Amino acid sequence: MMKSLLMALGAVFALGAASAVAAPAPALPALKVAIHDEGGAEGEPLPPLSRYAPLKKVLETGLGRPVEISLTRDRKRIFEWMERNQADIFMTTAADLAAKALATLKYQYVAAARPDVAAIFIGKGAPIDNLKKLAGQAIGMPRPDTMFGQVCAAELRDFIGQQYSARPSTEYAAVIYAVENNLAQAGCIPATARARETMGEKGIKVIYEGRLQPALPVVANPNVSAADRAALGRILGSLEETAAGEPALKALGVTGFTEGGETRLRMLNAWLTGTNK
Repeated sequence: MMKSLLMALGAVFALGAASAVAAPAPALPALKVAIHDEGGAEGEPLPPLSRYAPLKKVLETGLGRPVEISLTRDRKRIFEWMERNQADIFMTTAADLAAKALATLKYQYVAAARPDVAAIFIGKGAPIDNLKKLAGQAIGMPRPDTMFGQVCAAELRDFIGQQYSARPSTEYAAVIYAVENNLAQAGCIPATARARETMGEKGIKVIYEGRLQPALPVVANPNVSAADRAALGRILGSLEETAAGEPALKALGVTGFTEGGETRLRMLNAWLTGTNK
């Protein structure tokens, strides 16, 4: 009888061991990615989340964990999300907000998109090689609370101080309209603005191109591990090398990512506010 009892106990232990071996590993928590796009200045509605399905798939495959994506165009809201750590990773076309998160919220740099983007100054006249020639002019530009409203103002500040009259507009097309109809002697918009495609037919040219700025920087909240940041940086940096990465990049409106550029991003807000002198 003792022998039978020992055999039964052995079978129970063996079954328990087999169950332990067969038990699946606990699922990793979802990585929360927030995308902030100031594309409302192009007059287009907020895209559906399905647009970013290729990005979600690539990230999930590379990281081996689920990914949740949220989307907004509201500058105030995206920075509130940063302050509250409501996402692990933030991608934003407002590089000034990413730079602010690095400086004030202890966020960590992951990558930045390519190509870089510049503010371009447009007009109907001959090319201008120095913005000093715009002194005293009315200049159309994005609203001052946007990334490129600030960039345009910083470019002008470095050349002519406050010797111009700003004509802020909600949409980039409105800046072009102002120049076309002589409501402004010059205008300033991002080089990547789709509204730029209409300039040629209206006799408007680029008269000066500003300094390159980081495009779509990616930053991580302080709770994301160095290993996860490094893995994400590698995945983003290799998107342009894979067939699966192409639609992900197209959805974001960029051609690739680089893990370089952190120093330049950290210097951005000092230049925008004129405190780097």
